[in-house]
Amino acid sequence: LGETRCNLDRLADSLGVVAQGGPRAFYEGPLAQSIIDDLTAAGGRHSLEDLAKYKASIVDAMHFPYRDHEIMATPTLTAGPTMRRALELMSAWHPRGKLPDGETYITYDRAIRQANQERYATMGDTEHEPDPSCTTHFSIVDAQGNMVAVTQTLLSIFGSRLMLPGSGILMNNGIMWFDPEPGKPNSLAPNKRCLANMCPTILARSDGSQFAIGASGGRKIMPAVVELTSLLLDFGMDLETAFHHPRTDMSMDDVTIVDDAMSPEVIDTLKDSLANVVTAPRTIFPYHFACPSGVGRKDGENVGATEIMSAWGDAVGADA
Repeated sequence: LGETRCNLDRLADSLGVVAQGGPRAFYEGPLAQSIIDDLTAAGGRHSLEDLAKYKASIVDAMHFPYRDHEIMATPTLTAGPTMRRALELMSAWHPRGKLPDGETYITYDRAIRQANQERYATMGDTEHEPDPSCTTHFSIVDAQGNMVAVTQTLLSIFGSRLMLPGSGILMNNGIMWFDPEPGKPNSLAPNKRCLANMCPTILARSDGSQFAIGASGGRKIMPAVVELTSLLLDFGMDLETAFHHPRTDMSMDDVTIVDDAMSPEVIDTLKDSLANVVTAPRTIFPYHFACPSGVGRKDGENVGATEIMSAWGDAVGADA
């Protein structure tokens, strides 16, 4: 079979223009003109004015307590507020042992589902989200303990599957993040931002440990981040133990997916208590769970971890 290659030389040149000219070099000047020319040739209705008017918003992180721990998450139209709501709903629950039991996962399921229902009713969402996604999350910690959690996405695999010939830039298909029906919180409209699933998060545990975590995987992201947050904060797990521990996913309305590595006792409890439970393995593809990555630091030592069955996340720890 012949080999299909995606040549990124022109994208590298475009990134070089931005690196040298700063962020406005993307929105104005020769690179912007190249983008508009290629979009126009492909049937688009974009203009130089559209690019020039764009301004990125820099906002403070959302900072809130969870029990005696601290959480820093993304605000506004991300999954951060929904994560916060899920943790608020979990605050009256307290773990009964050193490891999660069936009641733990029932608590996760009910809290995350309620938070998601409120999210879609008040923040809006698309009716259907393609699966799989083309999202990457990476977490970094340096020798001084500075942490960064970054999620970036083209949305669907290769976005809209259009690479601009002049700049080598891949175009996303982000318009599908809007609700196509008018009169809803997330309805498509001019000068409007859409609701996103990204949930990069930084945790400060009461024992001095710090973590930066996040995930890729569309609607599966927030459930994964909430469960990992609970494993790290409620159960005091280290990063590696938390990432290897079986998880569940309740991002779909009609089913709860349970890692088939979960203990039979927990699976039986979930099947007795939840409406529709399906077991599935953690595989590279199809992926039934989000793909998280994270870094941690305690007493000057850095660690990193990523989803055990996928290379779609990355973690970097630097000690020097």
